[in-house]
Amino acid sequence: MRWALLPSFACLLMYGAFRISVLTIGTSFGRPPDAAILAFGASVVIALGCLYALVVLRIPSRRWTRLLIAVQALLTFGPYAVIGESWGPISALLLASVLLGFTGRVSWLSAALVALAEFLVRVWWLPGGGFTHAAWAMLATGAIGLGFFAMARLAHLVEELRATRAERASFEVARERLRIAGELRTILGERLAVIIRGARTRPTEIVEVAREALDRVRSVADDYRDRSLAAEVEAARAVLAAAGVSATVEAAELRLPERADAVLAALLRRTVIAGLRHGTPEHCLIEVDGTGRLKVTFTGLPGAPLREAAAPVEAEVVELGGTVSLEARVPLGPRTPERIYTPRWLAWVVLLVLEIDHIGTVALKLFGARDLALAAPSVIQIIVVVVCLPLVAVLQLRHVLPREHLAWRWTLLLQVVLLFTPMALVGDIVPPSYAGLVAGVVLFHMRAPWSWAFAALLVCLPLPLSPGSNVHVTVLLSLVSMVMVYALCRLPVTAAQLEQARRELTRMSVVRERLRIARDVHDLLGFQLSAIVVKGELAVRLADADPGAARAHLAELVTVAEQALSSVRSITEEEAGLAFGEEVETARSMLSAAGIDARVRLDATPVGSLGAIVLREAVTNVVRHSGARVCEIETSLEAGVVWLRVSNDGALPETRGRAGSGLVNLAARTEEVGGSLAVRRDGDRFTLTAGLRASPPRSRS
Repeated sequence: MRWALLPSFACLLMYGAFRISVLTIGTSFGRPPDAAILAFGASVVIALGCLYALVVLRIPSRRWTRLLIAVQALLTFGPYAVIGESWGPISALLLASVLLGFTGRVSWLSAALVALAEFLVRVWWLPGGGFTHAAWAMLATGAIGLGFFAMARLAHLVEELRATRAERASFEVARERLRIAGELRTILGERLAVIIRGARTRPTEIVEVAREALDRVRSVADDYRDRSLAAEVEAARAVLAAAGVSATVEAAELRLPERADAVLAALLRRTVIAGLRHGTPEHCLIEVDGTGRLKVTFTGLPGAPLREAAAPVEAEVVELGGTVSLEARVPLGPRTPERIYTPRWLAWVVLLVLEIDHIGTVALKLFGARDLALAAPSVIQIIVVVVCLPLVAVLQLRHVLPREHLAWRWTLLLQVVLLFTPMALVGDIVPPSYAGLVAGVVLFHMRAPWSWAFAALLVCLPLPLSPGSNVHVTVLLSLVSMVMVYALCRLPVTAAQLEQARRELTRMSVVRERLRIARDVHDLLGFQLSAIVVKGELAVRLADADPGAARAHLAELVTVAEQALSSVRSITEEEAGLAFGEEVETARSMLSAAGIDARVRLDATPVGSLGAIVLREAVTNVVRHSGARVCEIETSLEAGVVWLRVSNDGALPETRGRAGSGLVNLAARTEEVGGSLAVRRDGDRFTLTAGLRASPPRSRS
């Protein structure tokens, strides 16, 4: 059974026990039934509880639900003919079933008819209680029925939130993947097509196009890092302070949609970097608000560099309906109300109805004491009740709101005093279940075990003050009220926590997908475009001295460009796959084109595409960042681990600064699958060693 429904079924069990207890003692207007009628009534109460449980659990289809409600209506009102006044009011479960089983206006109209039917049965069919008792029965039916409905509805909402967390995350990931696919095709598709078409006729131009594409690839990969706008604001503050630029940041609490957050984060990072590269500004003002507006103002710096920095992400901002100059605004559209408002105010309204029910019950007893065989209250007693109970209701509604306030202990104590003062003065006129409402608030605010101790004390305190009431019936009704109030207070908070968790899961899933694509963009496209640049430069140098070799390199360049065009499509699908054997041959070709002797010894083959990605990044670093003459590529198998080593003899002097993103990517990838990555420098020899499990776990997006 789903845990969120536990309060509903706990109340259902106690309410059923309460109704059976009422049958055993009768009412003020009826006699206790004999054994046969008691057995019949108890059986019908159990049947009604089971039918309601089926509706709450949503086991039958819509058609069968309506049939169950019809049977429930027959079992609710039919026993009046046999049992009489002692039977009801018991139509609260029917009212809750109607609200859960039907939708729209039909449900509320049907619920109103159920409460009205309870009133008419007592006025026309069982007139022994009079109008006062009939009005009380209708009021109690509506309040308790709404309580059962609200508990079940909130429980359903909690379960729906829990069930749809992963579904929403998957949807957002798929949408982000499609968006990035379009962006990559726009950025690289045309350039790669130009490279393929003009490789043989315009090699110098092709090299420039490839370099430009490589710069854009690095920029895209950097933009998809795990950075939010809030993180970029703090990073900008730190970078500006380190550069000696005074900064003022005016940032409101940021809760932007994932894509808008990413676009503005990239824009802020580019703008701040551009501002520092083009001079030393006197001051920087960063303004961010929750409406999608970002404004960066540098004092003592021209605006042109900032507009130039914003150009790469301007297309995204424009696509979102925004504009970029020194100020960017991404319209967020009409805000959708948070789902948490629905359970919060549903619970609050139902608790208000419960308060009205109890105040109405007291009012009926005050002005109908003669009809109910109660002692007529004095003027002072009426004044005390009229003054205290509305204040109790106001404090109750204050306490059930899901918010923290420092004075709740004192206001709760005041509520208890205001409640027990009229109880002590007027006795049975104030229903003992009133204490159950306050006990539910105690359970909500205080921590166990103190909350249970104080709640039990509140439930038991009214018993000596109401000598005419039956003890176990009073306790059961108080417990029903207590659990109902606690559930109506707790479930909205739980719904809010689940909604927040769902948002965080969605955000993290989108960020994780961006990070995956950033890695693949860097590792796959970066390598291929670097290879195009190297082969193009080599072909240009050999064009006059060795035209045949130049043509061969240009042919290989076209092949790599076609592979890069295919990679653009594969990156935005699931994890891009690579074959290690093919990557070894590509590495040989690239090293040879760069004038580096490739020495390969393979004693084992890594499983999956990670080994190919590690090899690709390692060879790219050798070509771009070393003066190597020899590069050695080795694999070996030791204790279920495939070791891949790539070393070269031309390591350049170590420079200060942050580590390259390629090695950071590789380290993250290998750690995710339980592997390891290490680099070692020994003089001019640089060695990268990766340990990969022979059978890596299957990765999931």
